[in-house]
Amino acid sequence: MVAADEKEYQSWTAKSSAIMEFSLAFYNSNNNTIYTRNPARLKSIKAIRRILLHEYIHHFVHHFWKNPPLWFNEGMAVYFSGDMGFDRELNFARNYILGNSRTLEQMKYSYPKNRIEWESFYAKSGLAVKYLYTKRRHEFYRLWDYSKPNRNFNSAFLKSFFFTPKDFSAFFEEYAKSHFRAEILLASTGIIWGVLPLLLIAGVIRKKIKTRKVEKEWVQETEEEDDFDE
Repeated sequence: MVAADEKEYQSWTAKSSAIMEFSLAFYNSNNNTIYTRNPARLKSIKAIRRILLHEYIHHFVHHFWKNPPLWFNEGMAVYFSGDMGFDRELNFARNYILGNSRTLEQMKYSYPKNRIEWESFYAKSGLAVKYLYTKRRHEFYRLWDYSKPNRNFNSAFLKSFFFTPKDFSAFFEEYAKSHFRAEILLASTGIIWGVLPLLLIAGVIRKKIKTRKVEKEWVQETEEEDDFDE
């Protein structure tokens, strides 16, 4: 369903979590319906396609599993809709440094209440699914071979990967610490480059103040010499 205006969209999200209120679209599993803001708010045709694909993937996941963890559901939508770019990985690295990152086990049932953690939530979910798909592709395909409407996700995950989602959460934390060192370094470098211009400006200002002070002292000395000569 497409909202006629902001008021109608807000009426749809009124009883949902805060993250839905600020979303561009959302999927309601109770009636298998995708709700979107008015297309005028969705910027471009490309953005609309990505948003609709994201929400359709939620429907796809919901169709095959009765209890998929939220991180898997969002991770599938983020990664396979093409919304897992380098900028998002870099953003995750920054949030990782700042401590705005939860474990996958903590991301099973609900979104963070703090808006600062939302982007990290989506990024980490996407990276977790990216890992399963790119590093454990055979097992990932096997997971979907086990898929069936209303099937238990946890048991299928165990049969496919030979560890539980909880075990994967612990493993992924260790993997993230080592794998994202480069991204963390880049994030740190980005912070340095962001601060560097300010340091340079401060240096220039300090140099100008010092130069003016020296010039003022020279003028005073010259005037004193002239007075002495007289």
